[in-house]
Amino acid sequence: MKGTPSLSLKAWSKIHPPLPRTPRESQQLLKALTSSFRRQLDREYPLSAPSDRDGSADRTPENPHSSVHATDRHLRAILDNPLFRVVPSKSAAARNGSGPSSRLQQRIAKEPMVVFDELVASGSVTLPTLRDCLSSQMLLASRHIGPGLLKAMKDARAGSKVVSWWFASDSATRQMLFKSRAATTTLIKFLVAEGRQGVVLDWLRMLARHDIGGRNGQLPEKIAQQVFGHLLVNLVNAEIQYGQGLSLAMQYYLQACKSHMFKENAALNPSWQPVFLPAGTHICESLVQSASVRPKELDGAMYNEYIEILSRLAPKSCLLATAPLYHPTQPDTKPFLDFVDTLPSGRVDSSIGLKRESFMRAGFDALRLLADQDKRRDVVYLARFLQQQLPEKADPENVSKSNHRLCTEREDLLTQLDLALA
Repeated sequence: MKGTPSLSLKAWSKIHPPLPRTPRESQQLLKALTSSFRRQLDREYPLSAPSDRDGSADRTPENPHSSVHATDRHLRAILDNPLFRVVPSKSAAARNGSGPSSRLQQRIAKEPMVVFDELVASGSVTLPTLRDCLSSQMLLASRHIGPGLLKAMKDARAGSKVVSWWFASDSATRQMLFKSRAATTTLIKFLVAEGRQGVVLDWLRMLARHDIGGRNGQLPEKIAQQVFGHLLVNLVNAEIQYGQGLSLAMQYYLQACKSHMFKENAALNPSWQPVFLPAGTHICESLVQSASVRPKELDGAMYNEYIEILSRLAPKSCLLATAPLYHPTQPDTKPFLDFVDTLPSGRVDSSIGLKRESFMRAGFDALRLLADQDKRRDVVYLARFLQQQLPEKADPENVSKSNHRLCTEREDLLTQLDLALA
């Protein structure tokens, strides 16, 4: 049967160049592809210019951002992928309509990241299995305490494994991770313990552009902002718990704010205000809870930047009034007193904008500062206000020991001040 013109190989050759037919042509094609790949890497990761201090013009200095290093990292990431080094078991790949099988769940409880590698190799990762693997690995690590906990989290490499899988996935799979707050919350804890906060900052940059990569990585702006805010809170919280503490958490927060919150004219972008406020509030509440260690680790200039951000995000708020109390070098009680002046008489449970317990702690910290500064009139004013906020005498059996002790300490402080001012 004679072929039609539409199926003619000659016609197709006009669209696609013919494949190499000889070893020489194959070698030429390979060299062309290699050169093209290296030129592209050179554009993205240019080599450092030779320096006179190198001692030899023939030797190019090492540059971690060069195409050589980029190629090496790329190939190592490929070879480390479970697709190349893990043989998936039938139990890992087995799934049913209701979720992981009981046998798979048992394995996840005992060796979660081994199962995760097998699921990646078999292309069987689902949101429930991902969430279960991360939570089980955190549970296993939590059997340790102190430095042992951080070592167990780091040695598990749960964060790095999930990140490698994420960057190698398509857009739909990438979006899947961000659909579970439980999964991302646990994942960021592992990433911080492993020192990979940069991955979270990369995600924030992607979300600020509403694009998480891939062919269909575009996200609606509202969803991108919701995920952005959630990840930022997670990063701040994880850095305080499993990283370098409040100082670095505040540094990451300020970096995110300055990079994504303002337009080119430095005016506040209104649509971003609710995105940054939760993380800023979390930092302030952490400052209140850990006031005893605050002066040792916070920088005064950086703290001023933090207060400036709060003044743009939440002017005339309890948050902005409380933060100056915990300035590492210049604690200021005036904003807190001014804020108390604006509050209605009686109890203020629903009108302060902070957790009630954090507000009360801040109030008594302000009271101590005023007493140290011998500002008697302000001490009397704030003491009377805080006295109104204390709970009525409660049955000790119905309150926790810690809350009962805290209330007793506050009442003792007020009594001491009354005696001193009498």
